[in-house]
Amino acid sequence: MWEVKFNQKKIRNLTIGIITFCLLSSYSLKLIKGSNTAKKIVKEHKDDSYHLENIVAHRGFSGLFSDNSSEGIKYASDSECVDMIEIDISITKDKQLILYHDNLINIDDFTVKIEDLNLKDLDEDFIIKSYPSYPIEELLYDDTWFLLERFLNKSYKNEYIVKLEDFISSYSFSKTLILDIKASSVDYLFIEKLNKVLEQYKDYIYIQSDHYDFLIEMMKLYPDYKYIYIIKSETSIENMNNNFSGYAVKYNLLDKIEILPDKLYLVYTINSNKKYLNLLNYDYYQENMYIVTDNPDYICALSENKKLRK
Repeated sequence: MWEVKFNQKKIRNLTIGIITFCLLSSYSLKLIKGSNTAKKIVKEHKDDSYHLENIVAHRGFSGLFSDNSSEGIKYASDSECVDMIEIDISITKDKQLILYHDNLINIDDFTVKIEDLNLKDLDEDFIIKSYPSYPIEELLYDDTWFLLERFLNKSYKNEYIVKLEDFISSYSFSKTLILDIKASSVDYLFIEKLNKVLEQYKDYIYIQSDHYDFLIEMMKLYPDYKYIYIIKSETSIENMNNNFSGYAVKYNLLDKIEILPDKLYLVYTINSNKKYLNLLNYDYYQENMYIVTDNPDYICALSENKKLRK
């Protein structure tokens, strides 16, 4: 009797093991096939080909280069696939404006706020790096391995913290810039320094932030800029008003807002073929929408591919 039970247990465990192996193998094959397809689409695409949708390069060209790096921004600026470039602006303790996304930074295994560090603390040994985070459902997308492989092969060569004033003075403005302001409070010195650096370029930039009060205060002081408010949760929707030039809207919140013809809408972050196609299947997708992506060349190639299929 015990032997029978033991055998039944062995059979059950073996069955579970075989099913798990088959599922994992099937998933692996799906990822490999999807990666090969994505690579082929990108390889066959010509950078000067016409793309159907408006494309924003997220944090420069962050699919291939480190976030907000001069190399990535230049690559995006030179790309015909890119219509606008989004970069992030943070402020240090000594009130220096830098191109950096995260509020927190890891130095010598200690996590510190950027605003608690002086610029000199971010010495030349500090290299800009970021780590991807994928929602569970995105791990099932066909091109997940292609995107992850890109991240693992990113270029980090000699890319260090860049001051905003140095970057702006050397930027060609061949592409409109979206400056995402990483504000933790309404800092009037932050606002004043931004204006001092940017005032002669206000026709070529958008000021963007998810900090509603910071945007409102800057709008009061400097109403001539174009402002974009980030909608990252349903709570953010309550702050939408007509004083903003547009909105950066999280992909899964699009169906919860009204799309107005006189506003700009940046939809973030679209990296996979599935999210790209889902976005285009919205009945209200319009020309005043822009696709924010880490991989402009891939989305551009998908756009061209879609046009050819038509």
